[in-house]
Order: sequence, then structure tokens, then C-alpha cells
Amino acid sequence: MTFNKVATKRLGIVTSLLQLDEQDTFFMLVNEARARSNLEVFVFDSCDFSSNGFVSAKRIDGPVTYKTRKILSKEKMMVIIDDFDLIFLKKDPPMDKSYEYLLETLIKRKIPTVNHADGILKMGTKSYLENFTKLTPKTFYSTTIKKTLKCIRAIGNSMIKKSDSSGGKGVKHIRYNSGNFYSYKNRKEILLSEEDLTLIIEKYLEDSSDGIMLIVEYLISASKRGDKRVVLLDGDILGSYIRLPDIKTGVCVCLDNGAKFCDPTKADYEIASVLKPYLKAHGIGLAALDLLVGKDGREYLSEINVFNPGFCNLDVVHPELNIKKRIVDMFCRKLGIGY
Repeated sequence: MTFNKVATKRLGIVTSLLQLDEQDTFFMLVNEARARSNLEVFVFDSCDFSSNGFVSAKRIDGPVTYKTRKILSKEKMMVIIDDFDLIFLKKDPPMDKSYEYLLETLIKRKIPTVNHADGILKMGTKSYLENFTKLTPKTFYSTTIKKTLKCIRAIGNSMIKKSDSSGGKGVKHIRYNSGNFYSYKNRKEILLSEEDLTLIIEKYLEDSSDGIMLIVEYLISASKRGDKRVVLLDGDILGSYIRLPDIKTGVCVCLDNGAKFCDPTKADYEIASVLKPYLKAHGIGLAALDLLVGKDGREYLSEINVFNPGFCNLDVVHPELNIKKRIVDMFCRKLGIGY
């Protein structure tokens, strides 16, 4: 194939176009990258990569919006995966077989990526939080139904989730008291039989990519304040904001319930400093931390997002930070080109 002679480097962005919502940062980043005269930008999904080393990709020649995203599936061209100078990996978990195969290929062929493919494989599940027990709420990690039930009883008031869940999806609030289990619907407490809870746990364990689920202490104040999202670039804090919880469920999800201004605190910087060596060691240049506040007012680490760190709301509350430019500048530095 013939590449645009003006462009000096080829950037590939891996994402699932049909799973994007209007707030996804993909649109901000792809348009910022496309506007750089020394970048040629392509978009493809992991399922577009074939075993013969070719990928069916769409070259981005104009502005892309949520409404026009479907056209990206048209007029694709075949590109050898090794022809990309840098690949930006931007897909939500859980990880399917096609994405795992792509990551393993990128590692084997030593193709530069953001984030590093091996780092995503190692840090991409919530079970990695087990390395930071001093930063997280009381948390148990379970691979069996029996242990999960035991842990729920031990914590009393808990949230259960798969280790590869994302965006607040699949998180259940379970309370145990005086021999009974309770679940919640629209914040109303409902009696839950042990048999029904066992079926829920069994399904969680089956669907989790690593067969692990988390039983986490429920922080009552979290559903009122919401998650604090702290965005990191090369281990340093870019900014932070509060993701407001859903009024009915009290759970923060990726869909927009609103966001509010919240500058990083001293505690946020301390947490980031603990994580920075791990992020650097695993080649994680772009990450987002989700923090919950406890009754004691302390911030607790609930997630390290290395798959698809969202920052759209950060751009809304802190437009002066120009996050999309700083991230694409980081791509350019890795490519050794000016900006």
C-alpha cells in the first residue's frame, strides 16, 4: 500500500468502535492526533487482526465524531502490523481471545505500544490491587463459592465484583446480618437466599477472565460523594474530578451522571507516588485511578485503569489542562518526532 508522504510516523489506535459512547475520549484523541502533520492515524479493532500479520484498518483523513463513527468501518485497507510505529491500545475489559492474541503478537514482534501490551496483561485485573493492601478498603480475593460466602459473612457489608469488571458494571452490593443475605434494587434492601447468592457468585467466577472475584468492604460515604477519578500520565497526576453516582443505585458508571471540580489532594499524590514505580516497570504511560472515601475521610484505592483510562469529564472541569494535547504529545515523544 502507499502511505501519505507528508506523514513521517504511523499511529494505530485499537478500540471497539460500536462500544464507544458519546463521552469516550477516543474522539478527542483521534482528532488531536489526526491534526498533527507528522502523524498518519489508523483505527482498527483486535478482531481486525489476522494470523498472517495483516490488519484491516481505517485511515483517518478527517474529523471523527460519535455520529460519524460508523463510517470508520467502511473503506478499510490491509496494513502489515509491523508497519505501525506506535500502537495505542484503548479497549475496555473484559479481554476476549482476539485482543489477547493481538497483545501477545505485539509483545512477540516488539512493536511499541501505549500502554505496553505486557503491562496491560499483568495489571489489567482488579486482583492486581492485592499488591497494595495498605491503600485499598478491606478486600478479599476468592476463587471459590465457599470462600466467597465466607468473606461476605466476614465483611458484613460488601461489594462483589469480577476482577475484570469495568465502568461500574456487574458490581453488586451484598449485606450479611444475623444469618441473612440482602441485595439492593434502587437502593431498597431485598432479602436474598443463599441459593440465589450462590448462583450469582458461580456466574461471576465463570465469567471472570482469571477466575477471581473481589469482595470489598462497602464504604457508605462512597455512594454519596462518588468516585474520584485521578488521571496519570507517565505516573504523574494530570488532574482529578468526582464522578457522581447514579441516583437510583448509588454506583458510579461510565455513563454521564455528572462530574464536579475536585483538585488532587496530598493523599492523592501520596497514592500516585506509591504506584508510579509499578506503572513505570510495566510500561503504563496512561492510567486512571478510582478513589473512594471512607467514614474516616481517607481516600481508598478501588481501581487502577490501564485499559481505557477515561478523562472526558476532566477535560470538562479542567479545559485549561488541554489533556488531549498532552497525551498526543506523549505519543510524539515516544515516536521521536517534534510537536
